This record gives sequence, C-alpha cells and structure tokens, in this order.
Amino acid sequence: MGFLDLILNITAIFLWVDWRKRVSASGSKHRVPEWGYASRPVYRPRMKRWKPLLILLLILVGRPFLYWEFGTAAGWTAMLKLGAVSIPFRPDQLLAIHLFSWSSFVQALLSFYICLILLGILNKGNHGSENNFVHRLVQLLVGSLESWPVLFRAALPAVVVAPLWFILCATLEGAHIIPGQESWKIVFHESLVVGLCAYLPWCHLLAGLVFIYFLNSYIYMGPSPLWNYLHGITRKALAPLYLLPLQISKIDFTPVAGMAIIFLIHENGVRLLSALFTFAMR
Repeated sequence: MGFLDLILNITAIFLWVDWRKRVSASGSKHRVPEWGYASRPVYRPRMKRWKPLLILLLILVGRPFLYWEFGTAAGWTAMLKLGAVSIPFRPDQLLAIHLFSWSSFVQALLSFYICLILLGILNKGNHGSENNFVHRLVQLLVGSLESWPVLFRAALPAVVVAPLWFILCATLEGAHIIPGQESWKIVFHESLVVGLCAYLPWCHLLAGLVFIYFLNSYIYMGPSPLWNYLHGITRKALAPLYLLPLQISKIDFTPVAGMAIIFLIHENGVRLLSALFTFAMR
C-alpha cells in the first residue's frame, strides 16, 4: 500500500503540472513547453483546463476509501515520513486516513517544488538554457520565484514548511491522532527542525542527477534538450569536486565521490534532525 501511495502521489503531481500548463496556455498566444520540444503552440478549449485538476481531486478524495478497505485488511499502517519524525495513521479510521491522503500529497507537492527551486538555483547563469524546454517548464511552475535572489530562494523551503507544522499539529491533535503538546513553545521548536527537514529532497534530487550524469558519461543517450539541461546543472553542482584530482586516465571518479558525499550528508542529516526533534520535544 505504501508503494501504491507513492505511485498515486506521482500521478497527482503530473496532473498538477498538466493543469498548470493548461492554465498558462489559456490563450492561443501563449506557448507552453512540451516534453521533447523547446516550445510549441498549444491550443486547448477553455473548459478542458480543469480536467486534470478534477481528476486530481477525485484521486485525493477517492483513494482514502481504497486505503480504508484494503489497508485495514492487510494490516497496513500509513506513515507520514517527515525526515525527523514519522506520524502513523490507522487505516481503519476513515478521518485519519483522509488526513493522511491529503498530508501525503501536500508533502509530495512541496518536495516537488523544493526540487524545482534547487534546479532554478543551479541553472542560474548557465548560458544557452533560456530556450531549453525543461528550463521553460521550471519557470512556468515556479512563476515569479525564478527572479528572486538566490539566498531568498534557498531559504524559502524552511520558511514555508516550518509554519505548516503548526497547522498539521493542530489538525492531528483535533483528530486525536497525536497527543496534545504541553506548550506551543515545544511546537515552535519542532517546527524549526521540520523546516530544516524540507531540504532533504535536495539530497534525493542531487543523487538522481549525479547518477544520470554518471551514466551519460559512459552511455550515449542521444541528443536531447533534457540531457543537455541535466548535464549542465549537474556539472555546476559537482564543480567544487572537479578541483580535486579524481580523474585517473580516462576514468572520472567525480560523480562517484559526489554520490558518496550526498549519501553521507543525507544519512547523517536525518540522524541529526531526528536527535534535534527529540530534544525539541522536551
């Protein structure tokens, strides 16, 4: 059931992206980036703009009943994993599993946008990427954030996620899913730790980028704007490691070293954040 929830979250994010693209292409003069093309005009009837959003809402409203029916029979416990803490939800409680469904999607959508922020930061200053369809898609999704200073964009994940912990705690306490906190001061300290957990998706994104970069270095995947975009930003992310003597003959160990560093940062970061969250609860 956990894998099914992951697949449905990925599907929901694709539906969200499709809806955002359709809204941006509401007029015939707009151009929307399409996979495999730098840009091409897209003509869509106005009523069809809301179809992806409608399907998305149907998934979010309908899947809790699926979890309630089959999750209860399978003895599955839904877990909302926030890095420093994991919150269990009983599938036999319909209200709890509805809250899990929405919380899981919000977490996935926030992680997606947090990764988009990192892509925008890494792509800043890369010449020739203005017409790349991936860059245009990122610009479309993040909107005016693309023009913000890098430091403000880098701080945005923690600034947005930390206050959401207050809302989540209040909602789950009201539904009797988690015990009530002794004081809001404890919740504030917890929110600071959860805000730092918002950066963990960057490790997942960087690990995937470095892995693709490593494969593309030895396996020709053909000319594609996607590979060019990913190669450019990954090369920029690995730039500090290229100052080290990690190239032996024709073999480049820089991506391997990069993946090892990302793994160590993620694993030790999760342990540290978990310890900080436990300390904040005291």
